[in-house]
Amino acid sequence: MATRQIQTIGSTTLRAKAARRFPFPVYLRSSLTAALLGLLAFACPAAAQDASPPPKPYAAISREAINYSGPDREAAHDLPGQEIKIGILVPLQGVRKAEGQAILQAAQLAIEDESASPLPEGRQLALAVRDETGLWGRASSELARLVVDDNVVALVTSTNGSAAHLAEQVGNRLGVPVVTLATDSTTTQINIPWFFRLAPDDAAQARVFAEDVYRRRGFGRIALVTERDHDGRVGGEEFEKAARRLAVPAPARVEIEIPTSDWDGVVSAIAASQPQAVILWTGPEAAAQLLEHLESHLPGMPIYACRKTLSEPFLSLATRSGRNIWLVAPSGERSSARGEFSQRYRTRTGHAPSPAAAEAYDAVSLIGAGVRRAGPNRARLRDELVKVSAFSGASGMISFDSAGNNQAKVSLAPLQ
Repeated sequence: MATRQIQTIGSTTLRAKAARRFPFPVYLRSSLTAALLGLLAFACPAAAQDASPPPKPYAAISREAINYSGPDREAAHDLPGQEIKIGILVPLQGVRKAEGQAILQAAQLAIEDESASPLPEGRQLALAVRDETGLWGRASSELARLVVDDNVVALVTSTNGSAAHLAEQVGNRLGVPVVTLATDSTTTQINIPWFFRLAPDDAAQARVFAEDVYRRRGFGRIALVTERDHDGRVGGEEFEKAARRLAVPAPARVEIEIPTSDWDGVVSAIAASQPQAVILWTGPEAAAQLLEHLESHLPGMPIYACRKTLSEPFLSLATRSGRNIWLVAPSGERSSARGEFSQRYRTRTGHAPSPAAAEAYDAVSLIGAGVRRAGPNRARLRDELVKVSAFSGASGMISFDSAGNNQAKVSLAPLQ
C-alpha cells in the first residue's frame, strides 16, 4: 500500500497521511486488506462481479432555485442616515499588511468614483474598515462589529479563506451581502444566498495549472509547495484532485511551516523531487522568499502561482526578476476599465495593482451600483448583486451564478 509523503519544513517533521490514519505496519495492513476482500468476495460473489452503473439519485437540488425569499425588503428595514457604509475586513498588521493596504487603496478609489455621482436623496458612500489580523476569533468579532456597530450595507473580505468562512456565517445569520476576494471553492458550495466570490476559485485554478503542466507540457514530475494554513491545505488538495482526474503521477508536496528560517531546507526538499515545474499555493511573503532561493537552485524553472500568492512583496520581486511565472487570469482582451484602473492605481501608489486590489475596486463598485438601484437596504442590495452579469470591471468580466460564483472564463497567462 503506497503512502503519500508530505514534507513539512519548519517543524522538521515528515508526515505520511495514510500511515497516520492506519497505524499498522504496511505488510499487516496489506494482509488485512487482502483477507477482508477475500471474505467479501466469498460471502457476496454477485456483488463482487456486479459492474452495473450506479442507480440514479431519487432527487437533485437545482442550483438555479437557490434564492432568498425572506423578509427585510420593506422600506422600514432601510438603514438610517445619509452615509451608507461598506464594511472592509482586511489585514492591517503583520506579514499581510501590504495586501490590506492595497485593498484599501483600491476600495477608496472606487468610493471616490462613486461619489462623483451623488446617490439619491443626497446620501454618500463610505468605508468602514476593520482589522482581521490576530487569532481566529478576532476576525469573527470584527465582522460582527461591522454589521452591528458600523451598520454596514455589505461586507468585503480579503483573500483570507478563513475570514471568508466567518463572513459567510455572519452574512447568512444577520442577512448581509458578502463579496469576498478569497478563492476557497467551499465557500460557495453550500448555497448561501448572501455570499458572492469574485476571484476564480481554487478548483478552477488547479484545473488550469494541471492541464498545462501535465497535458500541454507533458511533465510528469511536479513539486507542489503549500503553506501550512487553511488556504494552503485547500488549494493543495484541489491540485491533487486535478492530477487524479487526469490519471497522472501525484505531485511531490512540500508544506512550509510559517515562520521558518530554513529556506535552504525548503528548496532542497523541492529540488529532491527533480521537478519539471513548481506550483506555489502560499502567501506572497513565503513565495517571495522561495523565489529568491529557487533562482540559485532551480534556475529557469516554470513556476505557477495561485491568486493568493499574487501580492506584495512577491509581485515586485517576480516582475523585476523576469522569471518564468504563470497565473490564472480572466480570458479575453484587456478592457478599458482594467486599463484605466491600473493607470490610476499606479499613479497613486507607485506600483501596479495586484489581482486582489482590482477585485476590491470591483467589489465596492458593484455594491455602489447596487445601492443606487436598491437604496440603503441589505436584502434589496442582495437581489441586485444576484443580477450581475457580464460586468466589465477592473479585474475582468464578472457574471455571478445563483450560488455566488463568478462564472467568467479564465485561462493561463504569464506574469508581466
